[in-house]
Amino acid sequence: MDFDLFRDDLGIPHVRAATETALAYGQGWVTAQDRGLQVEADRMRAEERYGEIAGAAGAAWDRFAARERLAATAREIHDALGQPERAWLAAYADGVSAGLLAGGRDVPELSGVPFRPWRPWTPIGVFLASHVLFNGFPSILWRAHVARHLHVPGVPLDRVLGLFAADGGSGSNAWAVNGRFTESGSPLVAGDPHRTLELPGPYQQVRLACTDPAAPYDVLGFAFPGVPGVPHFGHAVQPSVAHPAGGGSSVAWGITNAAAHHVEVVADGADSAGPDGWRLHWPARELSDVGVTAWRALLHARTARDVADAFAGWVDPVNRVLTADSTGDVLSLTAGKVPAVPAGAPELALPTAKPADGYVDLPAPAAVTEVAVDANERPMTQRPAGADGRPGAGPRDLRPGREAHALGWSYAPHRAERIRQLLAAATAPESPATQARIHGDTRDLGAPGLVEHLAHDASAAAVRLRSWVDDGAHLDAGSADAALYMRWRDALARRLAGHPVFAALHEPHGQDPELGPVLGGVFDVAAAVGAGLARVLAADWLVVDGPGGRLRIDVAEEVSAALAEVATAPSEAAPSEPAPSEPTWGDLHVPAPLLPVPDLVAPDVPGRPVGVRPAAVSGNNESVRCTGGSPGVALTAYRASVARYVWDLSDRTQSRWGVPFGAGGRPGGAHFDDQHATWADARTTAVVTDWDRLRPADTSLRLLNGARGAEVWRRDFGPHGVVTAHVLDPDADADLLHGWFTQPRAAFWGMGEHTRDEVRDTYAFVDSLETHHAYLVRWDDEPVVLVQAYHPEHDPIGTAYEVLPGDLGLHFFLGSRGPVARHGAPADPWTVLGPAMREFLFAGPGTRRLVGEPDAHNEKALRRMQVMGFTAGEVVSFESPQGPKVARMAYLER
Repeated sequence: MDFDLFRDDLGIPHVRAATETALAYGQGWVTAQDRGLQVEADRMRAEERYGEIAGAAGAAWDRFAARERLAATAREIHDALGQPERAWLAAYADGVSAGLLAGGRDVPELSGVPFRPWRPWTPIGVFLASHVLFNGFPSILWRAHVARHLHVPGVPLDRVLGLFAADGGSGSNAWAVNGRFTESGSPLVAGDPHRTLELPGPYQQVRLACTDPAAPYDVLGFAFPGVPGVPHFGHAVQPSVAHPAGGGSSVAWGITNAAAHHVEVVADGADSAGPDGWRLHWPARELSDVGVTAWRALLHARTARDVADAFAGWVDPVNRVLTADSTGDVLSLTAGKVPAVPAGAPELALPTAKPADGYVDLPAPAAVTEVAVDANERPMTQRPAGADGRPGAGPRDLRPGREAHALGWSYAPHRAERIRQLLAAATAPESPATQARIHGDTRDLGAPGLVEHLAHDASAAAVRLRSWVDDGAHLDAGSADAALYMRWRDALARRLAGHPVFAALHEPHGQDPELGPVLGGVFDVAAAVGAGLARVLAADWLVVDGPGGRLRIDVAEEVSAALAEVATAPSEAAPSEPAPSEPTWGDLHVPAPLLPVPDLVAPDVPGRPVGVRPAAVSGNNESVRCTGGSPGVALTAYRASVARYVWDLSDRTQSRWGVPFGAGGRPGGAHFDDQHATWADARTTAVVTDWDRLRPADTSLRLLNGARGAEVWRRDFGPHGVVTAHVLDPDADADLLHGWFTQPRAAFWGMGEHTRDEVRDTYAFVDSLETHHAYLVRWDDEPVVLVQAYHPEHDPIGTAYEVLPGDLGLHFFLGSRGPVARHGAPADPWTVLGPAMREFLFAGPGTRRLVGEPDAHNEKALRRMQVMGFTAGEVVSFESPQGPKVARMAYLER
C-alpha cells in the first residue's frame, strides 16, 4: 500500500496516505521499523511464546497468558468486529509484517526466532497483554491474602483491607482548562500518563494524516506500539484544501485510569478450596469486545462530543476522559465497562463466588466550565472558591456529582489536590508555557503527615526533615534532605514489614509457584506497607493477637529507629546541614526501566540498560512530577510519566509533547534517547506539523539501516576473507577518516583541508539524514572503504540526470588496500571489493539501479567502476556542496 513517511528533528514519524487502510499499513510499517523488538516481544507475550526470548520469566508469563486465554480472546474479539474495523486491523498487521521483513526485526534477540506474519487479531492481543495486569486483579489477590491472614479483633474487614488501599504510583495526571481562563481564549488539555517505565517507552509519538476527501483526518498523539490509532492521547485538526496541515477545527483528548473495580476474580468451582483456584471475569473477554470501534472512531472525531461518542464504545481499561474542541466545549466523562458489584461496594472487592450481573450505567458527559482535574483521586464534588481552602483567585474544578464516578477502592490521595492548588493560584491566564509549572511540580503533600510522626524526635535528622517540610517538602533531585526523607520512608517500610503485627502476611500466598515472576511482587509485604505507610502509621486500632499476647506497633519508636538507621552523623559546625558525603535524591533516584528482553543490559554496568545512561530525576509517587518508586523495596524510579502533553485548541503548532527516552527503539540510534534529558527536567518540546519542516523518509528500502557502528551486511569470500559493511560512527571513525582524507591521493574527495572535528561534524550531518547514509566497509575487520549511498532525488545530482524509481547513488573512497597479502589475492583489492560493493549496494530490496557520478577528470575512478560492471554515461554539470562539478555518469542495473 502506498503511503508517505516524514520525520521531524526528533525522528518522530508523520505518516500520510490517501486511504484509511493505507495509513494503517504505514503506521504499522514505521512501528515495526522503529520498535521491531518491542512489538515482537509484546506479540509473543500475547501468543504465549514469550519464553522463546525471555527465559524463565517469559515461561511464567506464557503460563499465565495461556491460563487467561489471551490469544483466544484476541481472536474472538476480532471475529466479532464489523468489516471496517477488521480491514483497518488487517492493514496495520500487514504493515507491521512488511516493516519487520524490511529490517525491523534485524536484532540479535530475534535472530533465532522464525518470522511469523502478524495476523489481523495480533494488535488486539498486544493491547490485551499490555493491560491484563493493569486492571487491578492482582490487588484483589493481595486483598484475599490479607483477609485470610491479618485478623484484627473487633475491626471490620473493610477497614483492615483499607490499610493497603493507597495508591502506589499507578495512574496518571490530566487537567483541562476552559478557554475563559487561557491566554488564547481556547481550551487547553494537558497531562501525563504514569505507567511502568519501559525502554523503549510504552507510548510512541506519531502523526497520522488521511487525505481521503470523503473522510480526511490529521491526528497526532501517542500510540501503543503494536496497536493502530492513538486511543489515549490525541490532538486532531480538520484538514481542508485551503489548510492541508489543518484548518480551524480542532479537538483533543486525554485519559487517566479511573481506578475502577472492573475485573472480578471469581472462585473456580473445580478447586475453589485453594487460593489459586480462581479465574478472571474480564469484560473484554466476556463481551468479546475491547473497544476497537472506539480506537478507530477517535481518528474521525472533530468535536468534543464526537470524542465522547467514540468513548461510549470503550471497554477496557476503565478511564476518565477529558476532551475539548476549538469551539470552546470541554467535557469530562468516564468510559468503559464496570461490573455492577453486589451492593455497590467495591471497597469489599475480594474473590467472589459469582460475577456481577450486568454493568454500571455511567454518568453522562459533564461540561467543564472552569477547570477539571483527574489524577486517580477518589472522585468528590469540590467546593467553590472561598470555601475550598485553596489560596488564589484562579479557576476551580466545579464538576457536579463526582461521587458517581467512584468505582473502585484504591485512590491516589495527593496529586489531584496539588494540581488544583496550582491552578487556583494562577495569577495570569493559562498557556502551553505555563503548564510546565504543573508538569514539573515536586511538592509532596503527604510528607507533612508522615514527618509529623517524628514530632517527639529531637535528633538533628528529625529537625532537618521538619525544616524541609516547612520549606514545602519538594522532592528535588539536588536535595539531600529529600533523599533523607525518602531513605527514612524506605527504612520505615522495611522495619514495619518485618514487625510481628504483620508476621501473618509473610505466610505462603498459595498461588501457583510457576506464576511467581508474574505475581510474586503482588505479595511483597514491604511494598504493600510502603504504599500504605500513612494509613498504617495512623491505624491506632491495629492490634493483633500474638504468641505472647496483644501486638501493636509503637509508632514513635519505629519512626525514630528507622531515621536513626539512615541518618548521617551531623557536622559539629553545622548540625542542621547535610554532611558532605550524604547522597542527594538524584543520586539515588534514577530511572530503572523494564526492557523487552530482561537481559538487555550493558555488560560493564550491571542493571543499566543498553544504550542509555539514565538521568537523575526529581519527584516521587505522591508528587505531580511522578517518578514512582517502591518504598521498602527500592529507591529507583520504576514508574513515571511515560509521556507528557499539552494540547492547545487554539493552534496545534503551540501544542507540546515528550516521552522519557526517544522515538527510536534501537540502542545507539540517533533517536533512542535524545528526549531523555528534556523529560528528566520535566520539559516538553513543541510539536511540528508543517510538512515543509519535515524530512521525507525512506520507505523505498534502498538503504540499509542500523545504529552507529552496527554491521548491516556480511559476505564470506572463502580464502579471500570476510567483507562486512557497518553504519559509519562519526565519533568513533573520525580519526580514521581524517587520516585517509589528508593523503595526497584524496584530492578528488575534497576534504583534505578539513580538521578532524570538521570531518566528524560532516558525517554527523549525513547520519542525521534519512536519505543519505555513510558506511565503513571492513575486510577481515580492517577498515578499507568509505561508502556514501543516497537517494538521488534528494541530492543535487538529481537535477542533472533523469532519476528513475529505485535509483541509488553512491560515492566510495578506498582508504586502505586491505589484507590482500594475507590471502594471496591479486595486487588489486578491487577483485574482492568490487563484487562485495555490488552485492552490498544491491542488498536493499528497493534498489533497482546504482548510479555513480565520478569527477569527469577522475579517469581512475571511472575505469574502476567500469571494471565493476558500470556503464559510462553522459557528462553532466551541477552545483555540488563543494561547488560546481562536472561529472561522468555511470550506471549499473540490478
